[in-house]
Amino acid sequence: MTVKNGDFIRIDYTEFVDGQAIATTVKDLAEEKGIFSEEIQYGPHLVVVGAGQLVKGFESDLVGKEIGYSGRVEMDPENAFGLHDPKNIELVPLNRFKEERPVPGMRVGMDNRTGTVTRVIGRKVSIDFNHPLAGKTVVYEYTIRETVEDQTERLKALIKTFGRVDLEAEIKDEVAVITVPWELNYYKEWVMIRRGLAEMIIQHLGMKEVHYIEKHTGEKVRAELISPPGKESGSEGPQDMESKTAEESSVSGDAAV
Repeated sequence: MTVKNGDFIRIDYTEFVDGQAIATTVKDLAEEKGIFSEEIQYGPHLVVVGAGQLVKGFESDLVGKEIGYSGRVEMDPENAFGLHDPKNIELVPLNRFKEERPVPGMRVGMDNRTGTVTRVIGRKVSIDFNHPLAGKTVVYEYTIRETVEDQTERLKALIKTFGRVDLEAEIKDEVAVITVPWELNYYKEWVMIRRGLAEMIIQHLGMKEVHYIEKHTGEKVRAELISPPGKESGSEGPQDMESKTAEESSVSGDAAV
């Protein structure tokens, strides 16, 4: 079968900038290229084609390909992470940083935006709010591993990829029922994640409703809290490529301001 918009597929890919591999879903390759991270969950990633998870040049290249296809796509900045816009570089007062002193290269969150500290000038901090790969030509080498057809399997795959934790789930009369350990409420990010996840389930699986059932057992649970593939990829790793919905609810690991 050929890939079309709306399909659920799993892909492996490696991202290159300036001839260097900066992110991959393949553990052995990550170790070989010296970019392995214990914080990244390796293995094929779920993509809902046409959902806007990936940069547009990459996503459009998937359409029409056969399952099992391996290929390479090179994208100019306009079709990858955009041009570098000097207007997105701002000076902010040093006293905005309450918990950690900023240093060049630090990723920070401010006013619902994420940027990179470029300079500290006296009592002012220069922050570049462009994507780290803005202005770069990006290359992806990828393999389409499989398609996901079963609705329940799709549901669980969405939860794992965008909820970042394995949860019990089933579908009853067009209602997705997700059982959630109460301990997840300790993660402040879970409130936003579950809302974004519900929206994705309704949109991409055609569910009428999403029900979360809180479960108390006394057992401890640990959410992976690893970002899925999507538009905010870059030097951080493959799981930082987030969809628009997941991006709103994700944990970036950046310093909060």
